[in-house]
Amino acid sequence: MKSALQLRCVAVVPARYGSSRFPGKPLAILAGKPLVQHVIERAREAGVFDAVWVATDDERIAAAVRAGGGEAHLTRRDHTTGTGRVAELAARLPPDAVVVNVQGDEPLVAPELLRQLVDCLQADVAIDMVTAAHLAADAAGFASPHVVKVVVDGRGGALYFSRAPIPHSLDGEGRYLRHIGVYGFRCHALLRFVALPAGALELREGLEQLRALENGMCVRVLLTPHESVGVDTPEDLKAVAKRLAGS
Repeated sequence: MKSALQLRCVAVVPARYGSSRFPGKPLAILAGKPLVQHVIERAREAGVFDAVWVATDDERIAAAVRAGGGEAHLTRRDHTTGTGRVAELAARLPPDAVVVNVQGDEPLVAPELLRQLVDCLQADVAIDMVTAAHLAADAAGFASPHVVKVVVDGRGGALYFSRAPIPHSLDGEGRYLRHIGVYGFRCHALLRFVALPAGALELREGLEQLRALENGMCVRVLLTPHESVGVDTPEDLKAVAKRLAGS
């Protein structure tokens, strides 16, 4: 097994037990195994990571991950976001290592998308952070503050993320870019990011990724056909179970 300083590309899955809407979510059983195990397997299927780590502050989650053959690391309990938990582990890696934050409640995350995030960072050293979005046209999602929208420049650089319906269309065009909450970083950029204070836009929108834009970091947005299917509630878990079952 390689030491942390020898790892060049790592996926880190932050997993927290105390969800207000779904306590114990990472350990909820989906198709016969814990939810977090599905995320680990998706990251492994990408075939680009030297290691897949689960970052958690809960021994129950760590034990379940290890029982399934995964690698879990206990982190501090004072992190307010999963990004902070990921960064705590990333501090062990070389500064130029690629770190992908794979959300622990995304059991259907596409391995192909994870590969694309890694490829993007490895191909362009000017990029600090990469995330993803897919083209959507549903009016309800466009209007909902629970659906994050993003606008990009001609090279795919993020211009702004918002809960508001952006961009407004004078001709009634209903398509928009729906943000997918998966993030790739260069290790040194991740550590810089978490050390920065929350900015005015981040606090107003409640979107952590705006901190990067407010501080001039280069954020690339990959367009993907893969939709994000997260699990926030027990009802979401049932819906994902149906998708896995093909019904």
